[in-house]
Amino acid sequence: MKVYISGMISNSQNYEKYFKEAEDKLKESGYVVLNPVKNIGFSYKDYIDMSLAELSKCDAIFMMKNWQFSSGACLERMYAMTVGLEVIYE
Repeated sequence: MKVYISGMISNSQNYEKYFKEAEDKLKESGYVVLNPVKNIGFSYKDYIDMSLAELSKCDAIFMMKNWQFSSGACLERMYAMTVGLEVIYE
């Protein structure tokens, strides 16, 4: 199963560490993981476009703690729910 990691990036210190920890745990559980933090050097709009494109190829979305404070993560969750992906909460 392919899982996309979603969570707060803007206004979050150490977000790379938290996303990496989530990625490692999900991989240990047997998931194929898409970690959006690995994409660097783009505009915010590009990040949103890329995240939805990556998410569209997944079976599930993993919502990290405090996701509800991120407009991007809220959008990703709404997309996932709209198209019927499994939503997994940390």
